[in-house]
Amino acid sequence: MTTNRRDVVRAHPLREELLRLIDRDGATTSTIAARELGESTGSCSFHLRRLEALGVIEAVPGAPGRVKPWRRARAEQATLNCELEDTAYASWLAAKTSDDEDFAFSAVVTLADGELAELRARLHRVLHDFVSSEPAAESATPTAVIIRAFPLHEE
Repeated sequence: MTTNRRDVVRAHPLREELLRLIDRDGATTSTIAARELGESTGSCSFHLRRLEALGVIEAVPGAPGRVKPWRRARAEQATLNCELEDTAYASWLAAKTSDDEDFAFSAVVTLADGELAELRARLHRVLHDFVSSEPAAESATPTAVIIRAFPLHEE
């Protein structure tokens, strides 16, 4: 029988609580976690190191002194974001009426060197115009805009 990372995390309730704390605050230390969760600093430190060994979290680089904050590992965070995005989209699809506009698409394009960076920059500029503006009306709705642009590697 094989064990995956999620099973190991779920096997201990403190690990789940530590991840919820990190997800809520972006990062935490064993001292902060102990205070927030009513646990010992040593216990929190042990389980944070175990989560690091599993590749779920990583130490925040550049922390001053002996402070050791932890955050979600970048790859783990990307996976979590994709799952949340997919779940939110599936929920919206299930609840939408026939009048709702469905604006989702994808395309595979061939880009020359440097064009992916240009594509990202253009998309950032377009989104920046909407993010930095005030909502036009009280009826404005928070809307997920999800863009994934990455090279496909042939296997």
